[in-house]
Amino acid sequence: MYNFKHVTILLIAVFISLGIGIAVGFTANSDKLLIKQQKAIIDQLEKSYNIMKESNRMKDKQLKSLIEKQNKDYEFLEQNFETLLKGSLEGKKGTILQLGNKGDLTEVIKCLEDAGAIVQNTTVLNDYEKEGEAETINFHDFVVIVRTDENLNPNSIAKRISDIKPVAIVQTSNLPRLDITTGKKLLYIDNIDTIIGKYRLIVWLINNS
Repeated sequence: MYNFKHVTILLIAVFISLGIGIAVGFTANSDKLLIKQQKAIIDQLEKSYNIMKESNRMKDKQLKSLIEKQNKDYEFLEQNFETLLKGSLEGKKGTILQLGNKGDLTEVIKCLEDAGAIVQNTTVLNDYEKEGEAETINFHDFVVIVRTDENLNPNSIAKRISDIKPVAIVQTSNLPRLDITTGKKLLYIDNIDTIIGKYRLIVWLINNS
């Protein structure tokens, strides 16, 4: 016969077993729920990644197409520069000031002459002390300051000359860009070594000289 003590111990053992079973079951269900949530998050991240990947692929394709179109446009402008702008500066006389002696004026002079301009004279300014010499020159119809030395800044001399003649400051794209405030009679081109830079120069001179 079981006495009350045995029954009590038996009931306690049953409740402990039930508690362990419930805890194990809850843990198992929690693990399944956690795994399900993690899978949902991973699936969403993978979906977002695939969307971004496809978006980047489309943007790369569009960018490539734009670059190809731009290259074709540049090629057309390059091939037809003389035809499109021939004689546009006919009779105009210009002065070139070379700021620094590290560069070559050949391309700038050719660009102007192809448009019909006459380069009347060129002067090399190697340092700031010689800037005063430029103000004694007859500037004719327009002035082009070619910056060839990154340590020299033509801003001050250009502004003084622009009070009497239109001035274009030009440089190649490999030189650091300057912070120059342009105006009606002052232009700054930082990529004269490109066809776009050449067109900007000629079109501006057509309208301002």
